[in-house]
Amino acid sequence: MLNVKRICAVLLTSVMSISLMAGCGSKATNAANGKTGKTDTIKVWTFPVEKEYKKTFADIKKGFEEKNKDITIEVEELSWSEGMKKFDTAINAGTPPDIMFVAPSAKYVQTGLAVPIEDYVDKKTLKDYYPNILDYMRVGGKLYGLPLYMEPHTIGGNKKLLEEAGVDWKNIQQNGWNWDEFKSIAKKGTKKNLEGKQQYGFVFHGAGGPSMSSELLEHMLKNNGLPYPVDEKNNYTYKDAKFLETLNFIRSLIDEGIMPKESNQITPQKRMEYLSSEQAMIIGKAMAYYEVTIADDNAKVRANKAPKWQKEVDFVLLPEPHAEGQKPVTAGGVDGYSMFKQKTYKGEVSQEDHLKNVSNFLVSLTSGKAGASAVVLCVPQVTKSGEAMWKDKYTMKPENKIVVDTLFKNFISPVQCDPAAAKKASKIKDEVMVPKYSGLLGGDITSDEMYNALLDKEKQIFSK
Repeated sequence: MLNVKRICAVLLTSVMSISLMAGCGSKATNAANGKTGKTDTIKVWTFPVEKEYKKTFADIKKGFEEKNKDITIEVEELSWSEGMKKFDTAINAGTPPDIMFVAPSAKYVQTGLAVPIEDYVDKKTLKDYYPNILDYMRVGGKLYGLPLYMEPHTIGGNKKLLEEAGVDWKNIQQNGWNWDEFKSIAKKGTKKNLEGKQQYGFVFHGAGGPSMSSELLEHMLKNNGLPYPVDEKNNYTYKDAKFLETLNFIRSLIDEGIMPKESNQITPQKRMEYLSSEQAMIIGKAMAYYEVTIADDNAKVRANKAPKWQKEVDFVLLPEPHAEGQKPVTAGGVDGYSMFKQKTYKGEVSQEDHLKNVSNFLVSLTSGKAGASAVVLCVPQVTKSGEAMWKDKYTMKPENKIVVDTLFKNFISPVQCDPAAAKKASKIKDEVMVPKYSGLLGGDITSDEMYNALLDKEKQIFSK
């Protein structure tokens, strides 16, 4: 009987030892996989990127959470009009989301809260992304995010109104135009239409928030030999006289009646109303995706579900005009997600494990299945995996595809300048360019006054 008890005791001890060893082995395995039994929450702020994006995001989120049972993704969809303001407030307070739909910039890097992702994403994974596109997510040579798509920003027009004005829009698509040619053609579309309403040759928004209200100015600067405010030597380029020349060109469009006098009050939404009501022959900013959204609007018109003033529009993409003697440059660039940390981290898992989890979801949000958005937006893929998965799924009007292909050839590589210099340029934009440009469009100040204000601010900021 004693021997039986001893045998049982030995067996029990062995079983307990095996159980403990198994437990230790399981814990080690879980730790190696970043699973410690604690839960992790990843906060993502995004935008309505395209009409099907909510479903695409939900599918990616579901797949990721199924593979990572201890991770929860919290997503908030922001509005285009107020989203960046909310994000700026959050990062200034030290509480940005873990992932934000925004391209990296010097002002965010300077907060110390932008996370260099190469510390968390392995090189093999990064090789899936096309390197020339990946460069757009770098600041000061460091990678702070991953691209979702590369999109050209340009202008576009109503084919019917262009042809009524005798415009050879196909020739423009293929060969481009300079500022003088653009003005001459846009004047032909400036008149009273058959309904007695004013039709403008060109409408571009001058309102809509700091990130959008000065876009026409920045686009035209690119097409006048000033592609970036700071060059690779950290010099502020906008003090060049070509800045003043660009201001004079834009102001002339208003003075000659080609653009509305109230351009500084026109939001992106209002600009689209000008197009849909046949009160604008050409509008900007335009994107390849407009082929999809305008087609949706046309369907509503045919079904009598649109406002009475809205008409069907046969939309054609056009290249932006450039100054005489300058090479055409495509505005726009890459949109994607950047990674951030908070000043005070309070999660259940360690901050390093949390950042690794965040980086893994960042990859999921931008590669493979995420390429569905590029298809909807009619723009190329940013990853090799996306190219293989989606290359046969594109549909686009041939004439607009010609423009997109040309625009991509005119993208220039981003400048890798000192983040401190880039931040100074951003300060000049926020404090001088945006408010003064609004005044210029409204006729409250002259081109010379705006240019001199910019020069004064440049001396003040860059001399420090």
